[in-house]
Amino acid sequence: TESDRCMNVMPLFHIHGLVGALLSSLSAGASVICTHGFNAPQFFDLMYEFKSTWYTAVPTMHQAILARAEANQDVIKDSRLRFIRSCSSALPPQLMADLEQCFGVPVVEAYGMTEASHQMACNPLPPQIRKPGSVGIPTGPEVAIMDDAGKLLAPGETGEIVIRGENVTAGYENNPKANESAFTNGWFRTGDQGYLDDDGYLFITGRIKEIINRGGEKISPREIDEVLIDHPAVAQAITFAMPHPTLGDDIAAAVVLKQGMDASELDIREFVAARVAHFKVPSKVVFVDEIPKGPTGKLQRIGLAERLGITAELQDKGIVEYVPPRTPVEESLAKMWAEVLGVKRVGINDHFFRLGGDSILATQLVARAREAFNVDLSLVGFFESPTVAGQALMITQLQAYGLSEDELSNLLDDLERGSDQPL
Repeated sequence: TESDRCMNVMPLFHIHGLVGALLSSLSAGASVICTHGFNAPQFFDLMYEFKSTWYTAVPTMHQAILARAEANQDVIKDSRLRFIRSCSSALPPQLMADLEQCFGVPVVEAYGMTEASHQMACNPLPPQIRKPGSVGIPTGPEVAIMDDAGKLLAPGETGEIVIRGENVTAGYENNPKANESAFTNGWFRTGDQGYLDDDGYLFITGRIKEIINRGGEKISPREIDEVLIDHPAVAQAITFAMPHPTLGDDIAAAVVLKQGMDASELDIREFVAARVAHFKVPSKVVFVDEIPKGPTGKLQRIGLAERLGITAELQDKGIVEYVPPRTPVEESLAKMWAEVLGVKRVGINDHFFRLGGDSILATQLVARAREAFNVDLSLVGFFESPTVAGQALMITQLQAYGLSEDELSNLLDDLERGSDQPL
């Protein structure tokens, strides 16, 4: 509205800043403060000085602002903000909730691209419904979901997001090849994957080029990002594809830890394993001080494995000191592991994924162990305890009690709680 004042922290060479902040304000007769660029330490001073009523930024900027919020409670208390906007990259629902709790105003996530003169969809302000994880309802162009053959899909079906309307480009100049692939039946293909729900809200599941194809399983890295950011020690995280000699792609993640917090790669992987399907668990987690970003602050997912020097073949092999099998069960398991993994020897404390294992090889090992030991092993149990020693203990317990893995787990929980039920 005319009474609003935007504090623009986005670069004006990018359509997010140029249209989303500057021109949107001028077209409404509102005012806009153009800063010299995003500077997290100066953000609260500028917000206080210019009494801004809203700002728009990418999620990495929102995170940097939140990191300094505790030291600027007086500014936040006197703030004139009435909403916050996020665009140009996926906003994790957790980050949206943290922003709203911190500033006490609604956060709206929008979806835009240069080819659409920026905004295509946006979560509406109250009293209309905002859906965390969604980029909202169409705001200008028509939005639909299309399959590879050019058929429009029904609500709930996942495909490529397509748009058409007066604000959508008519094509790329002097690039007929790009135009041929970008347009189908009058619809512009965005290159993003997603779906519309029954209420017409758009959910983006990822860039099609960023989808990880792990041995035929299609995995959206954004889903793993949202799980990783839930870990109490994780400040930022990004999931990406790394080359694998047999799977094609494997899953890797780069993590920035919160200041003063600590976590190991195993901690992170086990946290993810408890929340997603086993084949979505990253095989490699690297800890970095900063995740590479583009000039607009967006995290760079494509090509990140190469930039960080990560491939499945380069995973460490000799992580722990070799400890030989101690029991017949461990001897049998170690032999199976060596055969399936193609290594000379396996110690009882060697970690399956550190030896180059993946979900396909894990499935083979579980099937062989079930047959060899006549026990009801599960793939989930394997991922929770991916060492020969851990698997041998599980098998021995299953054989001793004659129970399924779930029944054994419940029994052990009862014993730990001191249950007085007859065993």
